[in-house]
Amino acid sequence: MRVLRIEIEAPTCSFRYPHFLVGRQLSFDMPPPSTIFGHIASALGEWPDSTSLQFAYWFTALGKGEDLENQQIVVPAGGRFQVGRETHSTVLNATVQPTRREFLLGARLVLYLNRIDLADAFLQPRFPVVLGRSQDLACYSKVEEATLERSDRGYFEATILPSHFRRRTARGTTVLMPRYIGPPPQREPVFDRFILLRDIVYYSSVEEGNLFGSRQVLHIKNEPLELWIDPQSPPKHGTHRIVWFHSFTGSS
Repeated sequence: MRVLRIEIEAPTCSFRYPHFLVGRQLSFDMPPPSTIFGHIASALGEWPDSTSLQFAYWFTALGKGEDLENQQIVVPAGGRFQVGRETHSTVLNATVQPTRREFLLGARLVLYLNRIDLADAFLQPRFPVVLGRSQDLACYSKVEEATLERSDRGYFEATILPSHFRRRTARGTTVLMPRYIGPPPQREPVFDRFILLRDIVYYSSVEEGNLFGSRQVLHIKNEPLELWIDPQSPPKHGTHRIVWFHSFTGSS
């Protein structure tokens, strides 16, 4: 399978956690699918076709940090105020609210897309390259075509998996992430559950026994996983990284 593989690096990045907004702005530990879609749209300079586009990724960060940023809370207001001899109507009142913002340090994203025809967009992106919020500048260290291979074994690491994988592994954290945000003007978000997998788990459809304990993804008889692996990924225990593709709309 021919795919587009893009390597992205950023000194800082953050992926706003939308379920908690009071006094502190948390970040997801990995980019939600909606962030990936927005990143692709930024490179293209237009809204891509969400029905045919699929992605997979491997993401790591060296650590976390926090800073303070001022949020301007603006509300409608009435009354009048005077500047010198002139009187003006008060339309809005604004207050400044300092907020602690969580961010990730030393981020690296290896992004796989099923559309090799999009390569030129990442070689000459239409808008500045950012990862997450608009102030988190990033750069493309590599944009290339790659060939994935079929395999009956491999490992998952530093990625997100569909929630139905919970039957197969107790590893990782189940999180509710924005999967897709529709086009303007409604910009309606669609949420879905994913397993955020930081460490490594192994899978094999061949009967090899429980070689890896809790780090082994359960093979369910008559429900084998159809795997693509990246043969250029680092080998671990004789296997390579599994590349699991997600869609933005439709069936995951």
